[in-house]
Amino acid sequence: MKLSRVLYAQHIGFMFKKHWVVQGKRVPIDTGVEQYLKEKGIKVEDALEFVKEKPVQHERLEIVGPYERPLPLDENHPDYKERPCYTLKNTNVLLEGVSQAQVLTKTLIAENKLPPRIEELAQLPAPKAVHEGVKKAILSANVFDCEQKKLPKIKDPKRPAFNFPRILGITDSRRNVILTNRLIQLVEKSSDVDVTQNKYVLNDVEYSTLFDKEDELIQFQDISNILVTSNKPLKHEMEDSDTDFIEIPDLYPVKHTVTLPPEHFYNESSKYPIRSTVSMKYPHTTWLHYNPTQVKNIYEEPVTAHQVLGRSLTHAFTVASTFAKQLYGEDVKDLPEPIHVNCIQTDGQNYHFGVFELNTLNVDGAEGTKNKWYCKNDMKLYDSSCYFSGMPSLENYNPKVYGYINAFYNC
Repeated sequence: MKLSRVLYAQHIGFMFKKHWVVQGKRVPIDTGVEQYLKEKGIKVEDALEFVKEKPVQHERLEIVGPYERPLPLDENHPDYKERPCYTLKNTNVLLEGVSQAQVLTKTLIAENKLPPRIEELAQLPAPKAVHEGVKKAILSANVFDCEQKKLPKIKDPKRPAFNFPRILGITDSRRNVILTNRLIQLVEKSSDVDVTQNKYVLNDVEYSTLFDKEDELIQFQDISNILVTSNKPLKHEMEDSDTDFIEIPDLYPVKHTVTLPPEHFYNESSKYPIRSTVSMKYPHTTWLHYNPTQVKNIYEEPVTAHQVLGRSLTHAFTVASTFAKQLYGEDVKDLPEPIHVNCIQTDGQNYHFGVFELNTLNVDGAEGTKNKWYCKNDMKLYDSSCYFSGMPSLENYNPKVYGYINAFYNC
């Protein structure tokens, strides 16, 4: 290979950059032209400001769309009130759980006790085909559904800084919706025609009840994931003579409004989701889902089992009180006759059954007429439902849970 002589060539891009650096350090010389023009009364403008694009002021147009824009949350808002309202929503829990719920709703609790009619119906054996359908519903909710979303991050207390791989799967809210709807379908299939024709099944209905307690305004905002209504009021005959009730506790030094954030934007009237002109308006059984990814403490502490049980009590009180105010008016205190509501809370695996008896909306103090809550908690439908060695498996199915679900629907 013949060697050629090296030419003294320059890279034009490199030369341009160096030239730009040198020229950029030049100091402009003041020629006095600006001062001379100002003396003559001629306006001088900065060239950079002159070439800037001026913002165009557009007029705001009211365009008809799918929904109206929300009004700004200020003192001009129609729902603004100077008096604060302590609000409990369906995604929040009470700090003291069941004890605080008792104080707020003035309720006595009978644990591990349900109305005799429900206990009788729960003991009736169901056909084998029904239990096979329940098992298929459990597998459909936990294994066979095609949803693939990021599940919550796995945390190890012993290794808090370790990042586990993210897992894709079925979310807790999706599992609850699938399983609950399947169970309702199975109960309706196995029930008499006269029972099913006199009931409505509604999904995701909202309630809002407002009441005073010791000169403070309190509001419960809740959602029934499934509400079963009937054409006549629900009645339970209870034998309270041999029942040991848990009395209303004293929360001192904790105040009964702890973990209830005050709000200034609220509606002063209660809200029951069904109009009074509907024939099947009476609340019968309400289903409440506990989704750990949605229900949290406002102080970011883990939700305890005591707090989960308190949700059932406040939820049943909300349903019963909103219906009572629709029947007797917003200012009703002691009811002419009690209102009963069945309540089922579940996280898809554990079930909590309860019956609420609303006798009064006068929740001041601990004396006088009180409400009652009969409950049976911590009933597990199954131990595990997952893939094991490549095969879908269901371990330790408990048929008693379906018996109580069927009894709540048919009572």
